[in-house]
Amino acid sequence: MKQILFFMCCAVLITACKKDEEKKIPTNAQRTVMVYMSGDNSLSPVVSEDIQEMLQGASGIPLNCNLVVFIDRSISSEKPFIARITKESKLDTLYKYTNDFYASDPEKLSEVLKQITQLCPAKEYGLVLWGHASGWVVESDTIAQKRAYGIDNNKWMNITQMAKALKGLKDQNVLPKLSFIFADCCNMLCAENGYELRDVTDYLIGSPAEIPGYGAPYQLVVPHLFNSGSALYKGIIDTYYDYYADYSHLNYSEKSSWPYMEDGYSVPLAVIDTKYIGELAYRTHDMLERATGGYPQYPNSPDLTSIAFYWYGDVPMMYDMRAVMERLLSEADFKLWEETYQLAVPYYRMSMKWMTIWGSLARTFDTFDSNLKYGCISMFIPQQNSYYSYGNMAYNKTSINFGWNQVMDWKRFGWE
Repeated sequence: MKQILFFMCCAVLITACKKDEEKKIPTNAQRTVMVYMSGDNSLSPVVSEDIQEMLQGASGIPLNCNLVVFIDRSISSEKPFIARITKESKLDTLYKYTNDFYASDPEKLSEVLKQITQLCPAKEYGLVLWGHASGWVVESDTIAQKRAYGIDNNKWMNITQMAKALKGLKDQNVLPKLSFIFADCCNMLCAENGYELRDVTDYLIGSPAEIPGYGAPYQLVVPHLFNSGSALYKGIIDTYYDYYADYSHLNYSEKSSWPYMEDGYSVPLAVIDTKYIGELAYRTHDMLERATGGYPQYPNSPDLTSIAFYWYGDVPMMYDMRAVMERLLSEADFKLWEETYQLAVPYYRMSMKWMTIWGSLARTFDTFDSNLKYGCISMFIPQQNSYYSYGNMAYNKTSINFGWNQVMDWKRFGWE
């Protein structure tokens, strides 16, 4: 009887120790990766699937690191919460909010990230932005100010406000400069966003185009979130790109919604090294002055025909910056400009077709000139078009809020 009790006690202790081990948070973690899942929108059903993928990839989390997710989805009985994905593939809830709120509110973004730093402190941090986005495009919003990331009940977060919130945390010594921001959302890799976020992250990784609704294959990506330098961004980009390029990996829904995947196309992906994005901005400013034949004056725009663009919401825009500059400059000037570009955008993988909800864009893919040099970063070019000049969006006016376009100084070419 004593032997039985002894073994029973041992079993209880072992089980308890195992549970404690799963919940134990490193006190001197090297890196905490924060996944901000803004899913109180049409992406809500995908949240659980991506969490499961992260759990599958959890064995790749280093012992002295943390993977923490903030989850907000469209479940009326569920309030937003913060959870840690353990190396043992468990979802350990760390903090529950008592009230629902807009995840697209920059103040709430700041509050959530601050909470995560208190729960899982580390020497360095990475941030994954999960949700909807539209690059520099300022989305219409009938409730509050115009915003362009993480829609939550029709409210968006402007990238300029996101940058301000992150800088506030940095200035308060709550967060150091982020090791990276991986934007697993549409259209985020544009020169405007890279310049706006230059003070708050070392790298901005993502796509200039639409991404599949299923997003990154986290079961494969998770280990790369804890790499550094080129191993970090090459690991994320190559894993993401190769997954979608390999048609055999995909489920029926992915295959049927993206017919050209069978031909080996994937998701255009790139990284911006923010150390050099300022230098690229001023080099681009100067080179526009040296456009062959002179940069066109208002109301004219440069010839953009056959150059790949990444957005067709209302009108073609978000043209590939590298291809635009190749079109505008002499061979010698383009070579000079590209030296800076390669510093600011050290790695990219281009696909001439990708998943899109815009049939008009899909029908345009075959018109893109494959002989041009593409770099997977888009850039705003002012144009004389009703969507650019009038209405709620008025791209020529709203885009000027971004620091990149202030450096470009489009007024010198007659654009107000």
